[in-house]
Amino acid sequence: MSFPVPPTGFKVSYCGDQPVPVDQVEQKSASEYDRGKSEATAFYQAEIRKLREEFAHRQEQLLAGIDQKTNEVVSQLDDRLPDLVVGLAERVLGQIELDAVKIEGIVKGMISEFANAEDEKLEVYLCPQDLCLLKAMANPQKEPTEESGDSGEGFASAIAGIFDGLDGDDALLSGFPNVKFFDDDSLASGDCQIKSRFGLLDGRIATKLRKIEEELKGDD
Repeated sequence: MSFPVPPTGFKVSYCGDQPVPVDQVEQKSASEYDRGKSEATAFYQAEIRKLREEFAHRQEQLLAGIDQKTNEVVSQLDDRLPDLVVGLAERVLGQIELDAVKIEGIVKGMISEFANAEDEKLEVYLCPQDLCLLKAMANPQKEPTEESGDSGEGFASAIAGIFDGLDGDDALLSGFPNVKFFDDDSLASGDCQIKSRFGLLDGRIATKLRKIEEELKGDD
């Protein structure tokens, strides 16, 4: 629209789009706020999920590493434990001093493995030291015979001493009249072997330790 002469009598105070109502502005502002809030919430929730997944992955890796190390240590212990146990047992047993009562207990424990042990004819083999202790306990009143230089009794005692024990010593354990005892220089203190009509029962400490080692290693 154009005028040949500028119009007078009025003035224009505003030129542009119609003003937006306040309630519409507030509504739009609230809508944008909600949209921004929703987008931010979705973004941070996605980031939290990523962090959780990453943490779970690292946790699985850490636990897998710990499990692997544990299995390696257990495997090493399984391999070394039998030798450690046997070595410790050998050291401890080597420091134990056996008296007659303990030796008697060892022998009776092995004899008890036989059925009708009271009637069974058994030959028990001990080291000379252990057998002497057992004899001393069985005959506490027996004193060594004094030998005279030129007497016949002294000579007879000496000859008897040479053959003493060749046929075994009996009556060393009450209740077992058919058990005879022999000394064996190849045995160590605490060792015991028993011969019967069934064969040899090996009660040497080394044999017992070897059995323990085989059981720990799972050998047949």
